[in-house]
Amino acid sequence: MTARWSPSPRRPSPAPSRHHEAGSGTILTIVLVAALIILLPATLGLVTAVQAKQRARAAADLGAIAAVSNFMAGLDAATSCRRAAGFVTANAAQPTGCYITPEGAATVTARVTARLPVVGMRTSTTSARAGPVRQR
Repeated sequence: MTARWSPSPRRPSPAPSRHHEAGSGTILTIVLVAALIILLPATLGLVTAVQAKQRARAAADLGAIAAVSNFMAGLDAATSCRRAAGFVTANAAQPTGCYITPEGAATVTARVTARLPVVGMRTSTTSARAGPVRQR
């Protein structure tokens, strides 16, 4: 008689365990919160720096237009620059320079100091030029 080999009946495999995923949500949350803590000051610093630069540009632009307008209205260069400095100051900037050519072109420089997160105080300085309209 020959013995026949028969495989043992298959047992159903146990249900997959979710134990290996325990805590993954917590780790993901910690990573996301850490990323926000790191990126938020950097983003705020960038936004503050851009805002300071734009404020300095706007103040210098308005100051240059004021200087040219006053000069073309007949005021001398010193008085025109003082009035331009008033416009720069009214726009939350410090006037740092003003020059008017005899032809009536003005260059006004303005500075804005801003407190940036992490890095501290930073200064943004910019100049703007304006002049009379030339006839063609």
